[in-house]
Amino acid sequence: MKKIYNIPTNNISEGVEFFLRGAKKRRAMAIASVRQINTDIGVNLRLVSVK
Repeated sequence: MKKIYNIPTNNISEGVEFFLRGAKKRRAMAIASVRQINTDIGVNLRLVSVK
């Protein structure tokens, strides 16, 4: 019976990927919050996030 090994597709560890997913989620939530606040006070700005 052959053993199947998990071969990584990139050089980022699972822990780092988990951390980056959380950071992306928090950034998206912050941008959505800012857009909502701007809409509430009547400000129309083009908000661009820098990656």
